[in-house]
Amino acid sequence: MTESRRVAAAARVFTLVAIGSAALVGDVETRGVLWVAILATVAGIVSATRKVPETVLVMIEGSSTAVLAVWAFPVGYEAALPYLATPALIAGIAGGRRAVGLTLTAEVSAISISSWLILGRYEPEMAGGVLTWLATGLGLGLLGTITRRYVSQAGMDASYRSALDLIRQLHALSGRLTSGLDPVDIADQAIQIVVEEIVISQAVVVLRQGGAFTPLRFADGSMNYRLDTAEHLLRTAWQSRRPAIGGQRIALPMATETDRVAVILVECPTMPSKKSLDRIMEQLETVTVRLNAALLFTSVRESATSEERHRLAREVHDGVAQDVASLGYLVDNIAASATTEEQRHDIARLRKEVTRVVAELRNSVFDLRNETGAGQGLGQSIASFARHVGSHSPFTVHVTLDESSVRLRPRVESELLRIAQEAINNARRHSGGENLWISVKVQPPRAEIEILDDGDGLGPGRADSHGLRIMRERADRVGADLVIASPADGDRGTRISLRLE
Repeated sequence: MTESRRVAAAARVFTLVAIGSAALVGDVETRGVLWVAILATVAGIVSATRKVPETVLVMIEGSSTAVLAVWAFPVGYEAALPYLATPALIAGIAGGRRAVGLTLTAEVSAISISSWLILGRYEPEMAGGVLTWLATGLGLGLLGTITRRYVSQAGMDASYRSALDLIRQLHALSGRLTSGLDPVDIADQAIQIVVEEIVISQAVVVLRQGGAFTPLRFADGSMNYRLDTAEHLLRTAWQSRRPAIGGQRIALPMATETDRVAVILVECPTMPSKKSLDRIMEQLETVTVRLNAALLFTSVRESATSEERHRLAREVHDGVAQDVASLGYLVDNIAASATTEEQRHDIARLRKEVTRVVAELRNSVFDLRNETGAGQGLGQSIASFARHVGSHSPFTVHVTLDESSVRLRPRVESELLRIAQEAINNARRHSGGENLWISVKVQPPRAEIEILDDGDGLGPGRADSHGLRIMRERADRVGADLVIASPADGDRGTRISLRLE
């Protein structure tokens, strides 16, 4: 139900309560109150169905009230007269001044016609009351038009105002959080709680993403076994929200009253006591809330970033890319009218450059839209991008993948993908080589990416070139090591190596 309909329902109920109270003290005939109540109830039900426009409904409601007042005269009409003001008020809220005028006109017309048909005469006794309540209806209707403005504005802006308030609160809160909003830092705190209580040989905080468990943070290095071999233990702890033990492994769930957040998989040389596990679970409660907030914040940020990349891709594709492509057709028309060999040569160079720019724009669109997702991991995303580059350049692209079914964290995958894309694009644009070799190995928490070309190597950097700096910044964000070797073999080629431990 919209705000205007809520106000309309409240107006009907309030008027009925006022008339009913008058009937209880004997000032109004009870029979008239009953008919008005029936009329208001029917109008309220019809309004709730939304099958009749509110402005039309109140005109019918006002006309019916007028006829009821004439029909009940001289006994019981006093109950109907006050209700003449209610349709006018609702009309002001639902349709503004024009609706108020139409409703009052309908009521006056209905009273005049029904008085002539039913009573056959003019009744001064009723006329005074009619004029009083019609004037009241006019005032309430104008008040309703003012209310309409505020209700409409509140309805349109309520969600934005709520979002703005929440963003302000989050911005203020994030600056006061003792551990910030970095899930990895908070996962380290959770592991530290476990380490202080029991002796472990390894521990990892895992998240549930897309039906699979993904490592968020390892205590030291990686497990000496595949994480998916502990799938049953992790799933048991996740579903039961209680510690699950299997052999020398313990799965400790991190869950709030409403959300399952993560699981800590611990490998112990000796099994801890139940009291130790109970203390760990109690101490994890605060950290779990922090981790839940950090993961939610990260999810919102990544969603906004993804949406912005897609928006930019659409704008580039539908805007500047189409405009530049149109320039190509214009160049073709100019070429047809060239009269000298020199003109044809210059136009051909211009046409080639326009074609190159269009290709770059299309590659940029693909670059913006290419992302890791639920059905495509880091290696597959890099391979997809490399195949696209190979099909739109003279490069021969060679891709080698060794990717685990266990995924890296989404943020890590995203940063590594952008680094690989930048390296591949640099090789395509500047190397002048014929071959591009790409090797991707992902075994969480480790990942290794190597991109090698057989081109001319890196030239002197331009002052306005920021590609390598941005690549290093991205690597630093996720704790990866980036090594750039040029020349790579002998005096040719460039090798970019990216290693995540």
